[in-house]
Amino acid sequence: MAALRLRVDALHTHLPASADRTYSGVTTELDRLETLLDDLLALAAAEHRAGELTVTDGSDARCDATAVAAAQYRLWEPVANRAGARLTLRPAAAPPAMAACTDRELAQITDILLDNAIKYAGPGAGISLRCTLTVLTVTDDGPGLGTEELALATTRFWRSGRQRQDGTSGTGLGLAIAEQLLAGRGGRLELRPARPRGLRARAVLPRGRAGAGDGTDGADGGVR
Repeated sequence: MAALRLRVDALHTHLPASADRTYSGVTTELDRLETLLDDLLALAAAEHRAGELTVTDGSDARCDATAVAAAQYRLWEPVANRAGARLTLRPAAAPPAMAACTDRELAQITDILLDNAIKYAGPGAGISLRCTLTVLTVTDDGPGLGTEELALATTRFWRSGRQRQDGTSGTGLGLAIAEQLLAGRGGRLELRPARPRGLRARAVLPRGRAGAGDGTDGADGGVR
């Protein structure tokens, strides 16, 4: 794909002005295909990792979920502002919560949930990011999804009819990737309507085991 992009870019200076529209269409399609390939690779990696964890322990993985949430909030707040949405972190400061996954995995899950909320809730939407114990929640007050749509939302390549009609970009793989990442760690992804409107996405993970100096007891180890 990178080689094809280079060849197409090299052609641009040799094309007449009348070909600009066709050239723009080709580059737009290349952008779409690159995004699709990136998401397919991410999904394959998540599935591979989930498979590995079924035959290995992996229980030593842990991260401070509240610290990851705060870091991703700082990254995504300007993105939300540019999209005309309002992103808040609740609470702004929270005690450490050790989750049974890596920082990178939880950051990727958070990125997917925030990207979806900003993209699909629309301009003027309010979006909140909250981390309590080892449950990370992203809630928006956008149009949300119907009951039947919620049942299909993690299906690969699925996109709602409204998203297809309004031309919102996306591959329909983000939630499937998040679901696989969570399942690999014994967690789950929950999608529910928000009240009075919107969508609430909850990433639920087991608690990380106690470690030296981390201040957690790790006694229950169960999903919260």
